[in-house]
Amino acid sequence: MKNPRIVINDKWIKREFQMDVDKTRYQSFRFGLLGGALLFACGAAFAHDDKNNSYTLQGTCAFLPADRATEFHGNPDRSKLNLGMAGNQWVVFDHVMRAFNVYIGKGDGTEPAHRANDANGFTLADLNDNANRYFIELIPPGQIRKQIKSGCMLLGNDEERNFLPGNLQVDFDVFASTNYNLMQDLANNGFIDEAVPYIANRLDLMVSAANGTGNVGDMAIGTTDYPELMDADFETQFDIAMDLLSGDIGASSLDHINEGIHNAANGYMKKVDAYINGHTEAGTMISMEYHFGDDSYTAGVETHTAAEWLELALQAVATPHPDSPSAARLLSGDAGENHSSHDLVDNGCGTAADLVFCEYAVLNKFNTHESRVHHVETPNGITNQPGFVPVDVGFVWITELAFQINAGNTAVTGMSGSTIGNLGIPNTNGVNADKIYSLALLATSENEKRGRQFIEFLRSPEGQAVYTAGGFTGLSDAQLEGGKCYARPVAGVSVATDRMGDGSCDDWLKND
Repeated sequence: MKNPRIVINDKWIKREFQMDVDKTRYQSFRFGLLGGALLFACGAAFAHDDKNNSYTLQGTCAFLPADRATEFHGNPDRSKLNLGMAGNQWVVFDHVMRAFNVYIGKGDGTEPAHRANDANGFTLADLNDNANRYFIELIPPGQIRKQIKSGCMLLGNDEERNFLPGNLQVDFDVFASTNYNLMQDLANNGFIDEAVPYIANRLDLMVSAANGTGNVGDMAIGTTDYPELMDADFETQFDIAMDLLSGDIGASSLDHINEGIHNAANGYMKKVDAYINGHTEAGTMISMEYHFGDDSYTAGVETHTAAEWLELALQAVATPHPDSPSAARLLSGDAGENHSSHDLVDNGCGTAADLVFCEYAVLNKFNTHESRVHHVETPNGITNQPGFVPVDVGFVWITELAFQINAGNTAVTGMSGSTIGNLGIPNTNGVNADKIYSLALLATSENEKRGRQFIEFLRSPEGQAVYTAGGFTGLSDAQLEGGKCYARPVAGVSVATDRMGDGSCDDWLKND
């Protein structure tokens, strides 16, 4: 289905990302739902004990830099519902919470809402109004997953002077992910027994609005640059792959541990590899000069088939370049890095003689930036905002691009242009199909009834309407019947089976 225009009211485009008078500078992302009313202090701790013998809190705390805490909303110590939601939903989430309040009979649908820090700002009574008693994190779901498993999140802790880091210890009620891999991990560790679908989204590549204009110095990512190729769809996908692997293109790559979107991007790249190599034009000879991802160059103009060009580009990044984020990540082991190698052959990206285009290929380039919160870093990097690493292109969800467009950010566009309702990387041969998001009630929940109400709401016509108004794709009744059931874990493994509608899962956590 086509995505409707995102503007819901005249406040919609003003709330998170505001434009300067010259339309080129952007102010910082605000504290969203509660207008910066995040109530915690350095070293603050909240009671947190294992409440169910199905799980054990384990491992080091999750971590985010202090300047990435813009999507923490509310106070977990006063909350009646704690939500850990995949971060790209920030584009609609104030509307989601207002509609949820109406759904459960709390408030008049005007709260939560941003307020300026002035005489009309929040009072303690306002913050403790039932319509505002929520705690919500809208950050990469992998970070939330780590926070659930460890029981803690550190904010800041970047300097030695921070002898006791500011931290959050939250008993989450509901977790939402952009993929089932994270759900499986939580199930393996006894935190969930069921995951249900609720909404869908798809990928785009955000680029500068000057992309493909032909002006000197401007990029031409995903454009038709190869006169030898006759199939325009093939040419577009081939050019996207070669550009993402190019030493001339600075890519904003995704945190491959914590950002849920990375699974969708990795899946897209692998499908593109299969599409290119299986296409009738894979054997077409193409003549060009090329700057490889290991910072080497062709010896002038060279001629190879399309498939050979892709393989040559992949061979250049078969192992991490010393200046790549892959090399830095393996050395530091930060942000939950759990790989001993980023070599393509060690990560399901083909064999030494036949490599496959995947996320590690882009991470292994010398000029790639790996984001921690892509929906903040990618648009700001593309528009060269101070404090952000300059980039030329990055994967985003179409809803994130649509938000920028509706907010008046004319400096960015996508692979199919800037027309709302037609966003996204072309879905040639199914390479960019919609991705379905899922929800789960957690074993840590202290607000089980409210948590179940929230899950019910997001899957209801009322909840679906809020999301589709924000550019997401609603699910059919048949799709809503799907999801996963997870058996009680044995030796750290929970067997997953397909959910067949309400009541089809064992619901063993509730019955324990």
